[in-house]
Amino acid sequence: MKRLLKNLRPNEIYLSVHQIDYEHLWRAGYRALVFDIDNTLGAWGCVEIDKQVRYLLNNLSSRGFALGFLSNDMGENRSVLKEQLSAWPLVWDAHKPSTRGYNRIIKLLQGTKEQTVMVGDQLFTDIWGARRAGVYAILVAPVSPQTDSVWAKLRRPIERWVICLFTGKNAAHKDADQRQKKY
Repeated sequence: MKRLLKNLRPNEIYLSVHQIDYEHLWRAGYRALVFDIDNTLGAWGCVEIDKQVRYLLNNLSSRGFALGFLSNDMGENRSVLKEQLSAWPLVWDAHKPSTRGYNRIIKLLQGTKEQTVMVGDQLFTDIWGARRAGVYAILVAPVSPQTDSVWAKLRRPIERWVICLFTGKNAAHKDADQRQKKY
């Protein structure tokens, strides 16, 4: 049980991808950023990402970060999104929390697990997989929890309980996700 909880514990928690201290990550030696897509960069099932997210990604890429995307979705009917992210490697059907997808995206980014950060909204897929793969893991609040898949909606109450265990704060309110920055 201790090992499971250790692998579920994110290294950092933020409310959104826009609040992450990317400069701190760069100074700490991280050079690759891997993002989940659904409910991390846009609503679940989004067919495109908004201007602010595109600006952020372009800015991070210009800063020198290698960017990649890891999704459990199959990527069907998402041609605009695929075009928006076409400058960077993207792995669909990643089977998170399996480490296979993480290893594949790290290889595509020509990086190492020690230099890679995973950013995602789910403990039981994004964070658990990243930690098992030896990757620094950042949890963000879901962009739009009401658009979650059925499975994600079933996991959210358990996630809130686990976050409460880690932070000592009540994360059981409706917005899951008055998540604290670091702990």
